[in-house]
Amino acid sequence: MDLFQIIIISVVQGIIEWLPISSQGNIIILMSEIFDYNIENALKLSIVLHLGTVISACIYFRKEIIQVSSNFKNYKFGYNNEINSLTTFMILSTISSSVVGIILFSSLLEIAGNTFFTIIIGIGLIITGIIQKLIKSNLKNTENLKHEVSIITGILQGLAVIPGISRSGITTSYLLFMKFSPSTALRLSFIMSIPAVLLANLYIIVFEGIQDLQYIELIIAIMFSCISGLISISSFIKIAQRIKFWIFSMIVGVLLLTPYLLQIIN
Repeated sequence: MDLFQIIIISVVQGIIEWLPISSQGNIIILMSEIFDYNIENALKLSIVLHLGTVISACIYFRKEIIQVSSNFKNYKFGYNNEINSLTTFMILSTISSSVVGIILFSSLLEIAGNTFFTIIIGIGLIITGIIQKLIKSNLKNTENLKHEVSIITGILQGLAVIPGISRSGITTSYLLFMKFSPSTALRLSFIMSIPAVLLANLYIIVFEGIQDLQYIELIIAIMFSCISGLISISSFIKIAQRIKFWIFSMIVGVLLLTPYLLQIIN
């Protein structure tokens, strides 16, 4: 794979990582079908690309990461303030997603019905947007988190190891269903991805290895996916802060359905 192809793939990864579509599946298709890249190496490079986007998340949410890290000294399990809420959410969601993700990945689970599952989520979000437009209700923020929300969000994140299921799509969708504001839903979804993606990469690197890839490919891929990922996060969060909840829910729902609508058309 030449330098231009690596840059294109890395930039695309950085952009679609935070959208409610399956980024890894699309990246592998791009590498193997369009750029004629070996499937095995395509899988490995797609793993490395996630390291770039998780670095971009660390940079964008550096304030929250520092707050959570420094909070452990005086941390009390619960949701009595914003930092404690975020810390508890991170702990529970990481544990639950790790357990589910490892079980599914280790058993090499392939669910043929994940397309139907994603379609149901997309339709549900559109309906949620319509209902929210007709019936006004207060939206939740970080301090409204509860144990069940943290655990369920983590479990859903773990399900993203199933081909075709978008990690950001399924977690953001659930938080929107639970009436969290768009910016809060995205913020929580993006932040919770940091430990999960790092652990997932560590697990795969230890057991699978990425030694077949050239170091220059790794460095360039990580760098460009990080840069484009940082721009993508910033843009998506700003849009979420400015747009109304019902509109945002319907947009996410449509984005989830778009790949399958295109398949039907073609």
